[in-house]
Amino acid sequence: MPGFIRLLPLSEIIAAVLNSSSPATQVVWKIYNLLVKKFGNEYNVLIDAPEEALSAVVDTRISDAIVKVRAGKVTVIPGYDGVYGRLVLEEPNAAKLHSGKLQQKNLADFW
Repeated sequence: MPGFIRLLPLSEIIAAVLNSSSPATQVVWKIYNLLVKKFGNEYNVLIDAPEEALSAVVDTRISDAIVKVRAGKVTVIPGYDGVYGRLVLEEPNAAKLHSGKLQQKNLADFW
């Protein structure tokens, strides 16, 4: 077991799956509260709850996302200058395409 685990807030994971503009929406908190009620607290949901048990409570897309975050198989695009970072549940190459940032060109690209 690693000496540390990188976790993201459960509400952020749910919002990313639902493609919600904010983790503070009622639909996100309804699912959040359902999970916390079933498993005791947010850490139990994020770290200990088996995927099968999660899938029995919520949509499999949400349980899959929780397991991916737990395993470190997600991409987080960092925020900057007052812009929040965001969780990307797609493949890493697709995440680069949707990051909204342009990649700096190399001098050799112009020749």
